[in-house]
Amino acid sequence: MEIVKKLVSKDNSVKYLLKMEDGNTIETLYMYDGQLKLTYHSTVCVSSQVGCSQGCFFCATGKQGFVRNLTSLEITEQVDTCVSYCREMNLMPIDAVVFAGMGEPLMNYENVKEAIVNIYEKYKIGNFEIATVGLTPKIDKLISDFKGSPINIRLNLSLHASSNESRKPIMPVTSKYSIESIIDAAVKYAETFKRKTRLRYMIFKGINDTELDLQRLEALLKGKPLKLIISAYNDNNIKGLTAPKQSEVIDFYNKLKDKIDCGIFHNFGADIKGGCGQLRQENIED
Repeated sequence: MEIVKKLVSKDNSVKYLLKMEDGNTIETLYMYDGQLKLTYHSTVCVSSQVGCSQGCFFCATGKQGFVRNLTSLEITEQVDTCVSYCREMNLMPIDAVVFAGMGEPLMNYENVKEAIVNIYEKYKIGNFEIATVGLTPKIDKLISDFKGSPINIRLNLSLHASSNESRKPIMPVTSKYSIESIIDAAVKYAETFKRKTRLRYMIFKGINDTELDLQRLEALLKGKPLKLIISAYNDNNIKGLTAPKQSEVIDFYNKLKDKIDCGIFHNFGADIKGGCGQLRQENIED
């Protein structure tokens, strides 16, 4: 795997454009939390597919469509690249690998599972996170395969709406798996592994930030072992979507914080388009 481009953010995140043997490219993000504010302080965000088939309206990766799954080796090599960087820069060892880059990791389940085991055995990294649109049968398989394992996998479900009607236009997968079924799977996962499942809620100004959304979220999540992680939409210049101000994100959070468990997402690499939904394949001119 060849490093074609390397961009360093003002927050010290590093985004790599990597070219594979067949000429396809993927992006990988290394995040360094120097202030130690987050759960994981030295993290690699890896891609699991070239492109993505899920077609989420807000996502740059989804706009290019699906090309192919990555092999377990190609996933592991992204971690190799970032481990080398950490050693070169004398940074703390990587303590987590997050599957939140290009692609839907549960659509490439077997290779993702094999990569997790390989990374654990190679680097003794025991913390992982899988971000998914909510493919509930694969969540059941994840539970079955890793129950009792020393490998810790945090589940991060992309919610981004408070009702099926408002979620379908931005996340087509809702037609197959309803919000209710996704919440049920999230609760089952949390109860199995004795840790809260995270639900991502990216705010699109004027679309999912209303008083009705606040009421629906409280009804959906109150009393459940779930944590809502609120963030602003990362602007991908998509017509019809507007990013809120950070003050508006904080206001939304403040209206919920005493009713359900929630937090505000810390976005790394925004100035190099390394945020959630911003990673994409780039064309390379010979």
